[in-house]
Amino acid sequence: MAKIRPTDSRLTITDTVQGLRIVIPCRRSWFVIFFLACWILGWAVGEVMVSRQFLNGDAPSEGELFMLAWLGVWTVGGVVAIYAWLWQVMGKEIVTVHGQTFTVRRDIGGFGFEKEYDLVQMRDLRVGPVGMNPLDVSSSLQLWGVGGGMIAFDYGARTHRFGAGLDEAETKQVVTAITQRSRIQTSTKA
Repeated sequence: MAKIRPTDSRLTITDTVQGLRIVIPCRRSWFVIFFLACWILGWAVGEVMVSRQFLNGDAPSEGELFMLAWLGVWTVGGVVAIYAWLWQVMGKEIVTVHGQTFTVRRDIGGFGFEKEYDLVQMRDLRVGPVGMNPLDVSSSLQLWGVGGGMIAFDYGARTHRFGAGLDEAETKQVVTAITQRSRIQTSTKA
């Protein structure tokens, strides 16, 4: 019987002059990458064909409003798919704790979105189960590896999440690293 070797952590946890820095690379799903690449190719064909037909005036006059609405929705769907594909290929979350500031950055090749929180206002940092709410955009994007996460904290009257794609052991590493270096109140719940 072969002995199973422990898996190396994907995380990078470092103490820097700017404070604690945790880099969480996206958990890649080759199925999602391949599926989205094929879907984006089909999307591009539809986008070009309908745009060309609309701009050349070849669209039936009674269907122009429908085509314009369809093109708008189709374009938004394509942008979301491209973002999800890029996230799968080179996305990472960068968490920094510096002074009284807690920052979560969703980074794709040097570009991204950053959310900054006041450490004093953060409560109940915990490993939380990932719930699915189809009416919440962040929750519904979890299927593509983009939204939500297993690490939760309360900030004011809302619960915020990060750490998309982490498994439970990695999540515990991140929570431990943050709580050892800051005074965020942690959950005593199991």
